[in-house]
Amino acid sequence: MSHVYVLTNQHQQFLSKSNEWIDGREAIRLFRSEYKDVAINQMFEANTRDVSLRIELLQCEVNGKGQPQVPEDALGEPAVKAEAAGEPEIEPGAPEEMPPSTNPEVNPEPAPEVTPDEPPEVAPDEPPEIEPQQPEEGAAKSNSAA
Repeated sequence: MSHVYVLTNQHQQFLSKSNEWIDGREAIRLFRSEYKDVAINQMFEANTRDVSLRIELLQCEVNGKGQPQVPEDALGEPAVKAEAAGEPEIEPGAPEEMPPSTNPEVNPEPAPEVTPDEPPEVAPDEPPEIEPQQPEEGAAKSNSAA
């Protein structure tokens, strides 16, 4: 077995054997599978517990003890380390966030007032009243003659 599959999420956390999301620095605690289909099944199970996660398979080489060697770039930097270095946590090349010019939730437009005394502006389409037809006198006489 030269490689195994581990599961990672969008927060650069890794699934542990006890189904918890950890930072991935302790390779002995990580969920791993040498079979891709087993890892995919575990990915679906983890995603059903929390549908907001974006889980990915990560193929890792194994060390001499059979533990996954997670690449450093997959581990990411802890937030404390990035703040201590004075680096922003924004990815390079990411678009800058612009505040909205108006927030419709904060400044809603007033709804027009409708009073029940006023008739509606547009009258609803009603079918014309249908009156029962009176039989013609001539038809009545011809029926009585027969």
